[in-house]
Amino acid sequence: MLQDYRLIRDALEQGKYTMQGNWEKIGPLLVNNGGGEILIGDVQFQGPLRLQVGKGGRIEIGDYTSINYGVEIHSKKRVVIGRYCLIGWNVTITDTDYHGIGYNPPKDIPTTLEEGVWVGCNSIILKGITVGRGAVVSTGSVVNKNVPPFTIVGGNPAKVIKEIEPFEGKHGQIYEYKWWDPSFVPKKKPE
Repeated sequence: MLQDYRLIRDALEQGKYTMQGNWEKIGPLLVNNGGGEILIGDVQFQGPLRLQVGKGGRIEIGDYTSINYGVEIHSKKRVVIGRYCLIGWNVTITDTDYHGIGYNPPKDIPTTLEEGVWVGCNSIILKGITVGRGAVVSTGSVVNKNVPPFTIVGGNPAKVIKEIEPFEGKHGQIYEYKWWDPSFVPKKKPE
């Protein structure tokens, strides 16, 4: 299974699957490439998902990220998902309004999920948002403002619920929580 994903990633990186306006199924991906770029690292896809990139758009997904089924990523500018992110099922991430209203053209603004972000299922990350490093977006949230690093946000619209405190490391140093780092061993807080 992992080999299939690497073949898909390699094919996308080599530009073998550049489509103009039509949806094409590539393994678990349903891709509509309207002239943009899709760059995928060593990523784990848990099931079918949709990537839609318009002319001049770019989708980047960093290494060691896990994306569940039903996720939709839409880009007309730039969507970046950093390394070590976990994306729950049925999440939508976009950088566009899709179309304008009246004579006003749509405004496309890059959207970024920094390293180590968790996004709960059925959440929506709107255009122009930066979700800070190590942040957690709770299930069913609509994120319409930037999320500070190492915070938990939730709701519609998403608001900061809690800050994630640094942990003390095994040698007494203070570390930011890195759930993805197997060498990190948090020390129990004194009671």
